[in-house]
Amino acid sequence: MAKRAGKAAGRNTAWLKSEIEKGEIAPVYFLHGLEDLEKDEAVKSLIDRAIDPASRAFNLDILVGSELDVSDAINRASAFPMMGPRRVVVIKRVEDVAEASARAFIPLIENATTGIVLIFTANKVDGRRKFFATLKKNAVSIEFKIPYDNELPGWIRSRAMGMGLELEDEALHLLALTIGGKPREIANELEKLDIHLGDRRKVTSEDIAWVIGASRDASVFDFTDAVGSRNLGTSLTLLQTLIEQGDSPVAIVALLIRHVGILRKTRWLMDSGLPRSQYASKLKIPPFTVGKYTEQAGKFTDQELWSAYESLLKADNRLKSRARTHAVTLARTVTELCGRSLAQTV
Repeated sequence: MAKRAGKAAGRNTAWLKSEIEKGEIAPVYFLHGLEDLEKDEAVKSLIDRAIDPASRAFNLDILVGSELDVSDAINRASAFPMMGPRRVVVIKRVEDVAEASARAFIPLIENATTGIVLIFTANKVDGRRKFFATLKKNAVSIEFKIPYDNELPGWIRSRAMGMGLELEDEALHLLALTIGGKPREIANELEKLDIHLGDRRKVTSEDIAWVIGASRDASVFDFTDAVGSRNLGTSLTLLQTLIEQGDSPVAIVALLIRHVGILRKTRWLMDSGLPRSQYASKLKIPPFTVGKYTEQAGKFTDQELWSAYESLLKADNRLKSRARTHAVTLARTVTELCGRSLAQTV
């Protein structure tokens, strides 16, 4: 028997997933918020759980708010199920339906019909509208939020674990930095990683570099290698491409800080006389990348690498304070890092 929906504390996306898995299907759902990946997945899970595939052609309607004929939608939502116990009507982007028209759904929302599952979705909700107030009061209402920066690593790790992938801490950090708060794009990259890894389940930072590079016209890792090689022309060209394709300036600097940090450690190992065979374990990098980092570290003195680190910290502060345009700050910093008198520029 369908559960009557109402307001309840503790309802979130994890709770909804648990309820669906248990087969606890409510008569009315209101799935809203700007994070559309898990919202779309929740709609699919509800449909899969509520309707037998054999009767789906008779018992499923998916409608879109901007194209909605409200009278037709109400007729569909009032029809009895055929060849199965439930009928599902999904109305996406219901915020695009005018308030006067949307109110026609209120009787169905307040007096749900047995065997009918109504699912409304929205990106933005105007709480002043009576329709939305009624929907929130009577439906299972779940907000899908884009993860905050501090929540993103946990979101990524949880998503990866669900796919059987284990991300090393640095790999997790790199993926969060390079993609940012874009769950659908992150999910796409994890799918590519899954294919790339084959039977291997451990994800390294180099795997992240590969998948990001394969997805974009310019990879931020190609850019950091160009800066590490002190190739100013290539670095500035790649930087411009990264900016044009929408990479975060703060993330670009953060990845440069990481790269310079590895070069500083590599420079120290080179000066210490430690056998090169031990570099990979000390730096926590794949052995096949040792040559790249030693070659780049050899282009800097120890003092220049310290100066590069300080220059990047200043750039990070400038970007966050918005004291100047991001493109100017990044170009100036890259020019300093690639310059031959770096120790004197900071």
